Amino acid sequence: MSRERLGAYLWAESPDDKVSHRLTQLIYSLRRDLPVEDVFLGTAELRLNPQVIGTDVLDFSQALEAGDFAGAARAYTGPFLENFFLDDAPEFERWVEEERGRLAERFRASLEWLADEAKRRNDLPAMAGWLLKLSQADPLNPEAVARYLETLEALGDREGALRFARSYEALLRAEFEMVPDPLVATVIDRLKQQPARRALSLPPSPAIAVLPFVNLMPDKENEYFSDGMTEELTNALTQVTGLRVASPLAARRYKGKTGDPREVAEELGVSALVSGSVRKVGNRIRLTAHLVSGVDGCDLWSETYDRALDDVFDLQEELSRAIVGALPLRTNPGTRPLVRAPTPVLDAYTLYLRGRYSALKRTGEGLSLGIEYFEQAVERDPRFALAHAGLAECCVLLGFPEFGNVPPLEFMPRAKAAVLEALRLDSRLPEAHTWLATIHFLFDWDWPAAEEEFRRALQLKRENAYAEAWYALFLSAMGRHEESISRVFYAETLEPAAPAIRLCVPRAYYFARQYSAALESLEDLNRAEPGIQLTTIWLGRTLCAMGRHADALGRLEQLPEPQRTPYHLSMMAAALAGLGRRNEALQLCGSLRREVEAGNLMAINGLVNAYLAVGEVEIAMDLLEAGERARSGQLAWIATDPLYDGVYDHPRSRQVVERMGLLGVRSGEIGRRASAGDQGGSASPNDPRLKH
Repeated sequence: MSRERLGAYLWAESPDDKVSHRLTQLIYSLRRDLPVEDVFLGTAELRLNPQVIGTDVLDFSQALEAGDFAGAARAYTGPFLENFFLDDAPEFERWVEEERGRLAERFRASLEWLADEAKRRNDLPAMAGWLLKLSQADPLNPEAVARYLETLEALGDREGALRFARSYEALLRAEFEMVPDPLVATVIDRLKQQPARRALSLPPSPAIAVLPFVNLMPDKENEYFSDGMTEELTNALTQVTGLRVASPLAARRYKGKTGDPREVAEELGVSALVSGSVRKVGNRIRLTAHLVSGVDGCDLWSETYDRALDDVFDLQEELSRAIVGALPLRTNPGTRPLVRAPTPVLDAYTLYLRGRYSALKRTGEGLSLGIEYFEQAVERDPRFALAHAGLAECCVLLGFPEFGNVPPLEFMPRAKAAVLEALRLDSRLPEAHTWLATIHFLFDWDWPAAEEEFRRALQLKRENAYAEAWYALFLSAMGRHEESISRVFYAETLEPAAPAIRLCVPRAYYFARQYSAALESLEDLNRAEPGIQLTTIWLGRTLCAMGRHADALGRLEQLPEPQRTPYHLSMMAAALAGLGRRNEALQLCGSLRREVEAGNLMAINGLVNAYLAVGEVEIAMDLLEAGERARSGQLAWIATDPLYDGVYDHPRSRQVVERMGLLGVRSGEIGRRASAGDQGGSASPNDPRLKH
């Protein structure tokens, strides 16, 4: 852009000599302060030096010029200069709006072309993927939404289509105060009336699933390594333009199972499967991999690799490229590495894999073990950003009373120190931004900072199911229920096989006081994954909120006594109190109160509710204030959780809510401010501002 044009955009009302002076000063300051040389090229015509500063706009434009529409779609990271404003610069703002509209239109056109091209190849999974992105980028385009639903229907994924339809309807209500266009409504009505059916057989297409590699090592504890190899291969293949890779959590359902590859491919909606085995002995790895057709079950490719452990990243790269080479892809991954070594220290990487394996168990023991492994990893390599982020993740979850019984005041500062170090090492690490957002939410009670970090995490990593789910829970705490429900449904479409994410759906309904929907969702989850502790607790919690205390107690008593945590027992106390069984409730409350006083905060909210039900209001308030002093994460929902309804208007409770900065939630004031832009907007998961 010419200096004259840039000056006119920035200072339209200023005299020419002042404009020239200001611009010269600004350029000088940037050249002085940025830690690089030659940030600008040209003098009269200014442009950023692409060898120094990369931009998504340039990547997007170059991909379009080369006819690489899939590459363009990957390069598009959202509306041009979103959330960036300049006061008293109307010409600049007008130019930004024009550029924003032009780039967004080219992005949508690219997605339409890609969907049509996939249809021409009869590649329904790829077509569904592009139409989903188009529906997110342009939710008011009924043709795109209807085509996406019809494509899911053709794939046999009626349940997924209905989930998206619910999310879409919630989005229209929350964001636009609209109902679906008749074109979309017709498809939704047909889906609701039809019974579920199996997926269609798919022709060969670039859509694969990486099944969990079999651990051939005699010690089962070494399973961390085979799981880690599976995860790294999945991550590498997702970097390939034009290749759709099934969710790792969906593929994980087949761990340790054997079956007809054609049926597995049908269920996962892919045309090929990667399977294999790993054996690690000392410093040697033996890995065998197979690429199997999902159409006829025949091997498309297989190979066995014997490597030194030191060559593990080269092995992952070689394996990824061999699989890509055996697939009927129209694009070439080029020379850009598919696998990037997160650390040059092999011992640190091995410890990191052990930490991930332990942390994903989502148990107190697993999280504690994860902390040990991640701490050892960062000792081996202090610059290992992912290991610092993993350490933060485990500390956050242990410090949240639903997962652990450790004091938040002890573990949350550890988590924050770890996550800030991860961001110092890699400011674009989405995992670190996700957990920093969660710390701001559950511990700092810094609501604007939490929302900003959630948005940043989602900008850096598209289709980030865990960030989406935690953001949805944050929105529930803020009283922004339509947004929360819409977003959590989207998270579920990303990871439909993850119980932890599926459990967020009934939570969002519960906080919105839509109890029947919450109960239906919980029953579905319990049928799919029976015996999950948290599902049972939330069944009891929801039934208590509905006034069905006998049903709540019956469900809670189904859990064996060894699995009954203080959190679970507090809900039993609430159910007993609701049934009028005062003495039994008080006896249980007494032991749980001692747990809280000893620092175990898992029972706080249920215990507050139980003491209220038996008329001990001041004891309930004492517990609430104790939870505030201990920074219990469960108090983040104090303004929207039905368990706190009985104390919400108590003077002491109002003071807690005021100190937490949540007085505006029930009045809707916080939600209105956010929608007006004070807190960064209230976009839903289908809003392209958050998805790209």
